[in-house]
Amino acid sequence: MEDMHQSSSVLTNPLIPGSFTRVLIELRWGDMDAYGHVNNVTQLRVLEEARVRAFGSPTAARDAANTEVPGAGRVVLGSGLPDVLGRASADTDLLVLSHKIEYREPIPYREGPVAVDCVISAVSAVSMTVGYVIAEPDGARAYTVAETEVVFVDTASGRARRIRDHEREELEAAVTAPVRLRHV
Repeated sequence: MEDMHQSSSVLTNPLIPGSFTRVLIELRWGDMDAYGHVNNVTQLRVLEEARVRAFGSPTAARDAANTEVPGAGRVVLGSGLPDVLGRASADTDLLVLSHKIEYREPIPYREGPVAVDCVISAVSAVSMTVGYVIAEPDGARAYTVAETEVVFVDTASGRARRIRDHEREELEAAVTAPVRLRHV
């Protein structure tokens, strides 16, 4: 299924000053906890799903074939991010080094998706930092702000590998201001 792209000028998020990529993620009834809102651990899974949809599957070289079922698949809006992770998957594992996450407001369960707005905020020799804001699709309310550092690892050796020049060029072209985490 082809991604649906819109101009980033129609997307708004007060916590992201520049352009970003928006991924719409449907919540499931089982994502709720005993307090009636989306569980904090589930929110990390929502971020993971958004990262895979925005950047391409880190296991794309061995994933099942896309069946392109109408109405299914990823919904990605905005500026779009390079498919570096999917293309590197043949010889590279992409491992999470760290997460920073701030739960600003509980996410209530409801029908319809939440928006996960994603940016690349930094690229180093062996890693990249992805910033996220989980928000209402209209940008009116931000629930969670987070960052994930992802390390590129050589599959054969199991060791961190340098980001290749062509990967670095694509990633650095997409770098924008980081999400605004509160450092309390």
